Amino acid sequence: MTSVVTHTLEPQARAARHNRQRLALAGVGFAAAALAFLANDYQLRFIAEILIVGSAVLSLDLLVGFGALVSLGHAMFFGGAAYAAALAAQAFGADIVVVLAVGTLTGAGLALVMGVVVIRTIALFFLILSLIVGQIFWEIVFHWRDITGGADGLRGLPPLTLHLGVATVELTTGRSLYIAAALLALAAWFVASSFVNAPIGRALIGTRERALRMSALGYSIPRIRLMALVSSGAIAGAAGALYPFVNQYIGPNAVHWTMSAMMIIMLVIGGVGSLYGAFIGAAVYLSIQTYVSSYTDRWQLVVGLVFVLTVMVMPNGIVAGVKKLLEGRAKA
Repeated sequence: MTSVVTHTLEPQARAARHNRQRLALAGVGFAAAALAFLANDYQLRFIAEILIVGSAVLSLDLLVGFGALVSLGHAMFFGGAAYAAALAAQAFGADIVVVLAVGTLTGAGLALVMGVVVIRTIALFFLILSLIVGQIFWEIVFHWRDITGGADGLRGLPPLTLHLGVATVELTTGRSLYIAAALLALAAWFVASSFVNAPIGRALIGTRERALRMSALGYSIPRIRLMALVSSGAIAGAAGALYPFVNQYIGPNAVHWTMSAMMIIMLVIGGVGSLYGAFIGAAVYLSIQTYVSSYTDRWQLVVGLVFVLTVMVMPNGIVAGVKKLLEGRAKA
């Protein structure tokens, strides 16, 4: 009798969960559309930066949250794609389709290069090797002044454009950049979610939970992790492609290991393994960096306090913590 009731309730629970998800997505979509008309140009540019960086953090979550592969070289994909997109824009024009294609391919290509070096390692060794490869790339970017601008970076980029066949639209306003970043974030979430729910994503989770058993079953763990790394790099590269056009600048800090560390902090604050928690973490970190830093030079101390409090009070991140709180109130 108990099993019959359980089987009857499971479809209802799933339907209720899907309805809540649809309502949440509808609410987010409505809020996103309202922001495009209610926020000013500066605020829209700032939100666009959050969405772009959040997409890069989301790509890191594929590795950390589902493969237990903590990387300190992720900025190599993000910043490397940003440089490639900026250089392509200077040489061929800043068509958004071309820019995104260059960024995505660059991110995936750099991830493949890193994968050759690090993919057979795990845990601390993966962390250290990814850091070393990322810093080698930073050295190249920093010292190749004729191409990358060195410490000065690249400035004066052409305006981002969208060709519609009969007309060309310049994406230079805060609203247009915000819409482009929002569509990118939606696409990044969809691709990452599809990857996680696909057999390759289930296999990646299997390598995290039971690596020896997966190997005994005939799965190639290095191959699974390499596919995850390249997919993650492609998403980070697409995000990096739009990054230079928000502030019309890209510098070597975008490929430094500190950028990777910043992404990890954002991910932990938002929630490892939640995907959309990446955007929450990016919003919290960048808001502190932007607004608190206008009052004190010790804004990083505030980030540290938020990070410690999150780990202590909500060890699974803000998203999981808020969800648990709401579920507790619903049961009460």
